[in-house]
Parts: sequence; C-alpha cells; structure tokens
Amino acid sequence: MIIDWRDANLDKVLDLWNSFHPERYRIDMEILRINTVDSPTFDWGASCIDIDFDNDVRAFVIIKKAPAVHHKVADPDAMHLSGIGFVDPTYGIDALSEAKRVLRQRGVTNLLFGMDSRHFWPGVPADFPKLNDFLMIEGFSISGEYFDVERDLTGYVPPRDLPTEDVEFRLLTEDDHASMVRFFEREFPGRWRYDMLWKVEKEGSYHGIVGLIYKGEVHGFASIQDQSTRFPFGGGVWRQDLGAHWGSLGPIGVSQSVRGFGWGGALLAAGLMELQRRGVQRCIIDWTTLADFYGKHGFEKSRIYRSAKLII
Repeated sequence: MIIDWRDANLDKVLDLWNSFHPERYRIDMEILRINTVDSPTFDWGASCIDIDFDNDVRAFVIIKKAPAVHHKVADPDAMHLSGIGFVDPTYGIDALSEAKRVLRQRGVTNLLFGMDSRHFWPGVPADFPKLNDFLMIEGFSISGEYFDVERDLTGYVPPRDLPTEDVEFRLLTEDDHASMVRFFEREFPGRWRYDMLWKVEKEGSYHGIVGLIYKGEVHGFASIQDQSTRFPFGGGVWRQDLGAHWGSLGPIGVSQSVRGFGWGGALLAAGLMELQRRGVQRCIIDWTTLADFYGKHGFEKSRIYRSAKLII
C-alpha cells in the first residue's frame, strides 16, 4: 500500500535507508529530517512510502522541488529524486511509479537524481551498483562525474604560509553580517547565498564561516562544520562514516576582484587549520571537480557521483 509521508513511521524509513545503502552512506534521524520533512522544498504530494500489512516500510521515494522560490536555478520546473530505498526492486518500481504519476499530472517533464537543496547526493554514487542498475532500468540517463575528497587533518600543514599583508583570514562575527550579505549578493547571489544565510540563522552564530577580509570588507568565505554543528549539510550528511571527530569544508569562494593572488588557497588553508584547532580528524569536501586544487592540501577522491536525469 502506498501512503503519504505525513503518515510515515520515520524510524522505519531510517531503518530501510540504512539497510538499503552501503555503510558509508548511512545516516541518522537528524540528517533524515533536515533533508526531508523539515526541508522547505520537500514535496509532500509526490514523495511516497510503500508499506505492507504490518506497516513495515518496503520502499520510500523522496521528491523535492527546485528551490526557485529561494534563488535562481537552471531549471525552475525540474523536480529532484532526492532519495530512494526498497527491500525489493518491485516495491521500488511501485513507489517511483506513483511519484511519477503525480508529477506527470502537474506537467513535470524532468526528474533529476540528487542535486537538490539540502541534498544527500550530488549525483548517483558510482560505488552503489544496485542503485545505478535500478535507475538505468527506470530510464535515467547517467553521465558526467563529481566527487568528494577527504583527508585526515592530523598533522595538516598548509603548502605555503598564509599572507598577512593587506588581507586577513578569520572567523566572521555578527559585526561582519552586513558586509557578508553584500559579498554574497554581489558574487554568489544564488544557492550559496541562500544556503549560508540559512545556516547562520539556524545555527544562531557565525561559528561556521571563515572569511577573507580585504580593505575592511568580506571578499571570501569558507563554510566549515564539525561535531558541534547543529544543522549539518553538504558533506556533513555522512558524519556517521566520518567518525566522531568529523569535519567538512565547503562551499568556498572568493570575490572575482581578488582572484589571482593565491588567496583562495590561503582561505582553504585557514578553514582547514580552524577545523584542525577544533580537533577534527577526518575531513570531507563534497561535490567538486577540483581534484588538483584540493590535492595540493592532501585531499584525495573518496566518493564519485554521476548526474542522472529522467524524462518523465
């Protein structure tokens, strides 16, 4: 029987998630809620759950809307298959068919795997053949490559000293808020602006943003997370696999006007050293293609993802 997520037993959904996915992709209840029912883009009408007569969950489908009401997106009409799990492919097919039926009635034509606001996945994980096979049989076209990178920050030393003249790297404070907003509106007015302002509001502090300050203004940011983070996102969703002393960095970006001075690499180093000071060991940077940039700081590929799209 297909039911609505409003009637879902989230404990049983979580159990199925963690039994369906490989160990490195297991999550906790807090992560599940943040990325599904507590997300403003969660689609209550298209997301569905298949249960048996004992109310055990046999399959679930997580659908999200494009966050077009929050920021500019490439395709405001696209929908996102944020996650799926099943005890048997037959149940997965039934649940996904119901989601597609609802979406077709609305005139939706494109369904993307992952890449949603508060995402689990930048794409289909290459090391999960069961999911890849299911999506390809369902008609998803799979292409491209993104990846996460990781390293242990124990003993981390920046490849070069941080510059000290004209520029400052430090945690932002409430006094930097107006400058930070100007920076995001000028340089990254889309998803990064939305995500970072949401994080500041939810966390209630600027504890998670290392800034690049030039001439008294914010000209760069590095988002950092650790075990004290209350609302993990990005690479932080895999905190169970990363371990008790986990950390993450990203997104990270600098103003166009200060590029070319090596300050982006210095900002990355400043963020990593702050995480190191907090006791972080295993650190992840998620959803990137910049292997060489992060490789200079000792990071190596850990998870590989590929884009997947279905024409409904």
